[in-house]
Parts: sequence; structure tokens; C-alpha cells
Amino acid sequence: MTNEQWAGEDKLIAALAEVLRKCSELQVDLMLIGAFAVRAYADRRRLTTDIDFVATSPSMNTLASIFKSLEYEYYSQTHFGGIQAVKYLGKEKVQLDIAIDSIRDENSGHEYQVPPESFLTETLVEIEPLQGGTGVMARPLPLADLLACKLIPGRDQDMADVITLTVNGLSPDVIGDFQRKVRQTGLNSLVNARLGAMIRLSDRELQNLLIGYTGGRLTGQECLTLRRVLRQLGN
Repeated sequence: MTNEQWAGEDKLIAALAEVLRKCSELQVDLMLIGAFAVRAYADRRRLTTDIDFVATSPSMNTLASIFKSLEYEYYSQTHFGGIQAVKYLGKEKVQLDIAIDSIRDENSGHEYQVPPESFLTETLVEIEPLQGGTGVMARPLPLADLLACKLIPGRDQDMADVITLTVNGLSPDVIGDFQRKVRQTGLNSLVNARLGAMIRLSDRELQNLLIGYTGGRLTGQECLTLRRVLRQLGN
């Protein structure tokens, strides 16, 4: 479609609610990852142009039926190894990217295998719009898994997400869960390298990352807390 544009925040939230309602009716395991999942755990929010999920492979056929019933175009062969659903509302494009069983960084090829236990979480969190207001109840990927996935790519937007997820500190349970899952996936070296690179960033560089994606700022104390938490996460 020519002159297409990404759907606005209001349409993304409406699409999220619609898809989750169908998945709930058909008991499909579908968890949020990406920017919307970050909102479940952090107050600082960044703009996103699509919705990212992870699902289990047994749900693929049901997902195809769901997207067809909701009038989405459905693609099972994608560059990131998952599936994709697209709908046009006029010239506005709603795009859903769904990883299957694992979350793969399309640039490096590194892959995070989501542990089966993580799909068992039943915690629902309200995902609020960027500017606040009534949100949508959804299941985000557990925080430990989300942090691991955000550290793998090394992109600026993912580092900004790591900052927002860790700047207020993490519980010992989350830190322990993170370390165990990273070891299980064999990504220790990569994740430790990413953590080390973030720890070495200056306060100004950390500020620029956060401002660029959320518009927020960090205090000197928050920078100290952030580095302490990043060190704690190291395996």
C-alpha cells in the first residue's frame, strides 16, 4: 500500500485488546515482549510502532485462525523466524510480530529460548497508553526473561529499555532468576559483555540513551543505582 503510515497509539492499544480477547477465549498462550512489555514493569515509556509477542508452537494454527477472523494478513515465514500479522485501517498499518518458543535477534542471529516455566505465568498487568489513561490487561514476559532478551541485541532502544527496567533496582529473586535463565540458554558471555558495555557508559551517555527514547532524565543517584544493578546481574 502506498503512502502507508504506522498506526497511532490509540489504534495499537485497541488492536492489542482485540487480539488478547480472542486469545483468552481460545486459551492461546500469548505474552507481550517489546516496548509494551516494558511498560508493565517501568514508569518511563517509549513510543512503539508495532506490538511484539511470544507464543508457543502448538498455538500457531489457532493464531492463524484468530488473525484470519480479525481480518489480518498473516505471514508464517518471516525474517525473525516467527509469524507476522498485518492489518490496514485506512492507510494506517497495525503490525503484530509473534516470536515462536524463542526470541531471535534478527541482526546477530542470537536466540533466547523462553523456558517452558515462563509461559505458565498468569500475572496480568495493565498496559497503559503512552500518555496515560485506561489501558489493557495483558500478560507480559516475566521480567528476568525480558531483561535477557533486551540485553542480547545491543541496540540503543533495547539499552534504553534496560535502563528503565533496572534504574529503580531489582529484587534478589529477579536477579537470581535472570542469572539462572541466562546460564541455561548459554548466553553468559554475550550478556556479560552487554552488561559491561553499559556499565562503562558515562552518565551523559546514559542520559542521552534515555532522553532519545523516553524523554526522561536520570539523576546522579539513579546512574549509580543503575550501575550497581547491572553489576549484580552479571554471571
